[in-house]
Amino acid sequence: MRVSSHQFHLNSIKNIQSNTENFNEKSIQLATNKRILKPSDDPLGTVMIMNLGSEIKSLEQYKTNMDAVNFSLGQQEVQLSAIVNQIYSLQSLITTAADGSMGESEIKALGQEMSVAFPAIVDLLNATDSDGKYYFSGSKTDEKPFQIDATGNYVYAGDDIVREVAVSDDSSVKNNIVGNDLDPGAGFLNAMQDYLVEVNNPPAGGVGNQSRVMIDKLADFLGTISSQVTTIGSTMASLDSITTSNQDITTFTVNLQDDLSAVDYPEAFISMNESMAAYESSMQVYSTVSKLSLFSYI
Repeated sequence: MRVSSHQFHLNSIKNIQSNTENFNEKSIQLATNKRILKPSDDPLGTVMIMNLGSEIKSLEQYKTNMDAVNFSLGQQEVQLSAIVNQIYSLQSLITTAADGSMGESEIKALGQEMSVAFPAIVDLLNATDSDGKYYFSGSKTDEKPFQIDATGNYVYAGDDIVREVAVSDDSSVKNNIVGNDLDPGAGFLNAMQDYLVEVNNPPAGGVGNQSRVMIDKLADFLGTISSQVTTIGSTMASLDSITTSNQDITTFTVNLQDDLSAVDYPEAFISMNESMAAYESSMQVYSTVSKLSLFSYI
């Protein structure tokens, strides 16, 4: 079957272009380590890689969330642990004040020390983060949680909303401790404030009975704060476990994505060389045949 010079020309150009395109494609694959350069190269593979990419982004966001929660809870734990230390100081002072043999001047001296520890507890309950947001005011982070109202009593000015943060597709953790759970209705703060009034102005019989009552209230407050510290510790331990699990899943997902998208270097290199050889052969044949005078007359 005879082939016209025109048809030969078209076929040759087509082969040269095809080999050039394949060579260029393999060159780009080798340079970028990407097997799929456009969706049409592998539609199913493209969809899978996109889905894996979305999963990786979600895992990265969860890691960011966990890091933020871990830091925030750690800071709250610091404040609560400091409150525990102040409670121990008050406990020692109040126990001493419960001794009925103490004189007025001795009781007042104890009261002065208590008047240092107590405001420290209030300040810790009203602690803020680096952005000036209050830790223990629920969702009202711009509102100081424990304030003194017009009657001179402490009140809780925050709300009871616990902020939860997603740490995986099906789980979330609490990001804050609500102040009203630390001192419901500011009961301890008001009791301590009233007690200090008596200690700084002790009655003739001393403050033994008042001190014993206050010791019980202090013990309850200590139990509440310690319980919250334990809760934070448990949450942070859970976060460590989830973080490890998410890291393993992220590593697996990234490796799977790489396996799907990465080029097979030996195969691509061989294909590129074959395309180059075919290109050079086509060019040589085309150049040789084009010089034949016969083609000038067909």
